[in-house]
Amino acid sequence: MDDDWDGSVSMRLAALALDRGRLTDDLVTALAVRGTLLVDLALRGRVRDTEDAVEFDDPPSGFAPADRLLAEGADSLTDLLRAGPVDQEDLAAEHLRRGSWTVRRRLLGTRYVDCRADRTAADEQALEEPRRQEWTPEDAALAAVAGTLGLLATPQERAAEELLAHTGPLRWLVELVVDEVDRAITRGRSMRGAVSFADGTPG
Repeated sequence: MDDDWDGSVSMRLAALALDRGRLTDDLVTALAVRGTLLVDLALRGRVRDTEDAVEFDDPPSGFAPADRLLAEGADSLTDLLRAGPVDQEDLAAEHLRRGSWTVRRRLLGTRYVDCRADRTAADEQALEEPRRQEWTPEDAALAAVAGTLGLLATPQERAAEELLAHTGPLRWLVELVVDEVDRAITRGRSMRGAVSFADGTPG
């Protein structure tokens, strides 16, 4: 599984987050990207929750964004999620390198083309079924993060207990990621509301 990153949770999330060919440049999406990279590493046995601490394997994974995320270290897993050195640009570069995306540069900015749009559409359709019984931990993790981030057609909300239960051994990590994503979204809304109140414009 170490070499199979094309269908990883993080690469699939990046495709779901592509907005009419543009990267989503907000900080919350970057946080979700880092979270799904950690999920991918946990799936490969490279991130483990022990009684005393969260442990990381030192050998490179062979996937540049994941290795870059761990290279600088952090005081805590939460710090790594909030301020790690990886964002959507890193996954876009990996998609381009692997040929799953192509790029078109225009006067109004860079646009990406998802060459595996059928897979992304299938993800969108499948992940919007909250009562599926055949969830794999990977799909449940992707649905939990994508739904909390608001990338699916279902209303944006923190992943529910039923979905988190399907993440199995990944739950400890997925729950941390969705909590951080949900907290960041709530904080952003509060800040926008405060600005709107201050300048008298509608919130």
